[in-house]
Amino acid sequence: MKNNVRFRVIGDIKRLPEDVQKKLQETMEHTAQNTAMTMVVALSYSARWEIVEAMRVTVREAITLSEDGNCEDVVQKLTEEAFCNHLETRFMPDPDLLIRTGGELRISNFLLWQIAYAELYFCDIYWPDFKEQDLQRAIVSYQRRQRRFGKTEAQVEQSE
Repeated sequence: MKNNVRFRVIGDIKRLPEDVQKKLQETMEHTAQNTAMTMVVALSYSARWEIVEAMRVTVREAITLSEDGNCEDVVQKLTEEAFCNHLETRFMPDPDLLIRTGGELRISNFLLWQIAYAELYFCDIYWPDFKEQDLQRAIVSYQRRQRRFGKTEAQVEQSE
């Protein structure tokens, strides 16, 4: 509260003990009006779980919004925007840079939908040892890249 930080949790918190769920909910409600920064903690989070849950809610919503229950009408309401509105991370922008520490060369079921166009940076340093200069190296690496968002280099150059 002193630093005006909003606290958010992404993940299946229903799997956590009830007292933990209650405390998390209270903290999110207590800090909901804070605006300086948002701290997002992933607890019991799996990108596959998130995608399936968002899909379920999107399909239910599409059926509810369907005027006559016609299958094609429902299908037309299943849009990328509708889906994204039900992701756990709907309140924040997709990451531009994902830093993977610890020498692992995999994503590990984390933000699979959201990192579609993120730049990936891998380093051998373990998270507890990741320092400011390591972050600076990652940012410099990111700055040297051409963001293409699914396009080829030639397509990007044509659109500039």
